[in-house]
Amino acid sequence: MTGALNRRGLSAAFARESARADRHGASLCMAMLDLDGFKGVNDTYGHQAGDNVLLHLVNLARETLRPSDVIARYGGEEFVILLPSTGLDSGAETIRRLQRTLVNNPYLHHGKPIQITFSAGVALRKQSEPETALIERSDEAMYRAKNASKNCVMTSPSDQDPSKQIP
Repeated sequence: MTGALNRRGLSAAFARESARADRHGASLCMAMLDLDGFKGVNDTYGHQAGDNVLLHLVNLARETLRPSDVIARYGGEEFVILLPSTGLDSGAETIRRLQRTLVNNPYLHHGKPIQITFSAGVALRKQSEPETALIERSDEAMYRAKNASKNCVMTSPSDQDPSKQIP
């Protein structure tokens, strides 16, 4: 529906990018995004509008991110973004830039703006770390971001000082 990869596509992209990172000693960041208050969009405007909001996010991500970055729909209103050759601070800043782009370009529903925000967790892949472990760490950071405040990016506690947050 969104044109983003599904979970199977994400696994294939992760295998490819993690092999490349291991081979070249490069970094690989993963971000887990969850739209804030998405249920309210569906309840207020209907599921078609909700689907269009998801598509809007994916389109803005494609315009904002590099061609080498990968976006996948993980489930519902959750997305995973793989950021090859990207360190933790740069990865968090990239996701923050996507947040700003989304805030500055709201989805228009029948000409009326619907403001969309997301909370995200960013984790840096450790050498030979499997996909499931990296997803777990980025997901944990995303839940910390949602609990701290909406429209927030946090990094994985095992990567950095757990109090470090990019508002």
